[in-house]
Amino acid sequence: MDVKVSSQAKRNRWWVMLTGLLLLLLAACGGPALTPLQAQYQREQERALRYHARGELPRALQAYQDSLRWAEIADDRAAIVTQALNLGTVALALGEWALAESSFQQAQRTAVELRNVASEWRARLGLAQVSLRQGRFEAALTAFQHALAEVRERDTAAALVALNGLGLAHQGLEQWSDAYRALREAEILARAHGNERLLAATLANQAALALRTGQFSPAATRLDEAIALDRNTENLPGLAQDLALLARVREQMGDGPGALDLYRQARIIARHTGQFLPVESGHRVDRGSEGDSSGRLQPGGLKSAEQSGLTP
Repeated sequence: MDVKVSSQAKRNRWWVMLTGLLLLLLAACGGPALTPLQAQYQREQERALRYHARGELPRALQAYQDSLRWAEIADDRAAIVTQALNLGTVALALGEWALAESSFQQAQRTAVELRNVASEWRARLGLAQVSLRQGRFEAALTAFQHALAEVRERDTAAALVALNGLGLAHQGLEQWSDAYRALREAEILARAHGNERLLAATLANQAALALRTGQFSPAATRLDEAIALDRNTENLPGLAQDLALLARVREQMGDGPGALDLYRQARIIARHTGQFLPVESGHRVDRGSEGDSSGRLQPGGLKSAEQSGLTP
């Protein structure tokens, strides 16, 4: 009996040892464990992405700032580029021009150090959008032209952002034919590649152009499609902008009750996203930028395609 117990005990110890070795091997297959700084950065990044995906832009802004801070503490250059681009995009969406500009500049500097050409051009596009939002249309036009020449054959999403930027810069300069051609090219490219968010942004930009030139029915048609696309992708910041712009179109078409209902829908979403949404009669409301959310609504503002697929 003692011999049997001893033999069983040995077998049990053997299986415990073997199981422990297997667990160690499985852990090794999963890669090295995260350091405390890396773990903290990852937690903040995941939190920021959740807020951003839900369209909670002020919370996403703070979370991206926290994530960038931890990346800087760890001196993780690749993470710094990623989070600076994310932060710039959300700051741009909320109309925080200075923060957006400094974030994109940081991303650009670090991307150059890393020789990360794709991220460098994403940062350049972000800076061009800052110029656009601040009404520096000539500077924005030049920047978007240079960007388009570099990314046209390399990065479809970046090319779409550049084409929308060109269309808006031309619009700001009242170069209507050039604006129409750039936005038409963007629409064809977006449809060909199935990029729903950037197609929605392009259609809304076309609608804003049509509104400015008195073509109310085409503007409404484009916005109806943009709204359907943004609902399908649950792009709440873009949807708020679509609804507000369509409200302006309906107002111009003499549909006061319809316009008020659209403004009401837009306000509900804007309260969630943190966007500023003017509803006073006589204000033009166009869509802004955001990649993967959209830009802040304000009187007389322009809309640039969000950088979905680029950033954020």
